[in-house]
Amino acid sequence: MKWLLFVYKVPSDSSTARVTIWRKVKRIGALYLQQSVCIVPYMEKFLKEVEDLKKEVKGFGGDFKSFEVVALEEEVEKDLIEQFNRQRREEYSEVIEQCEEFFKEIEKEVSRKNFTFAELEENEDELSKLYRWFKKVAERDVFNCEMRVKAEELLKKASEEFEKFSAMVYEKNKEEEEF
Repeated sequence: MKWLLFVYKVPSDSSTARVTIWRKVKRIGALYLQQSVCIVPYMEKFLKEVEDLKKEVKGFGGDFKSFEVVALEEEVEKDLIEQFNRQRREEYSEVIEQCEEFFKEIEKEVSRKNFTFAELEENEDELSKLYRWFKKVAERDVFNCEMRVKAEELLKKASEEFEKFSAMVYEKNKEEEEF
């Protein structure tokens, strides 16, 4: 398998540059091998993102080098894939945790009979946020982490729970309109 290894250096006097680049590396889904030394699978989507990162690093007055490499040992490659999947497991765990919080919120509003349009909008926004977050993680999940399925199932359940809540809000407001 081919990989894209990249090394960057940003000016040490700019915490903005360091944080900005660190966040971008995390957003790409790259794996840090050491400080400022990262690797991603050699894939079209990563090539563009790494090229964009290079421009950003250079824009801060930094230095950037990238190399196409091949893992020479099967064990090294297995380890890299496992590390990528470990990162995705952490991210999917966060999505799953937030899905559980979403269920608690819906349950709380139902028990309080808080069937307002404002509450409906708030929960719709939260559900949309969960889907956007999941999509970002899934885009980085190039090795099909096993937790993806569970996250997808919980998102589907969250959509179903939201639809039930939505129906309750509609019914409650329909009744009030009739009076």
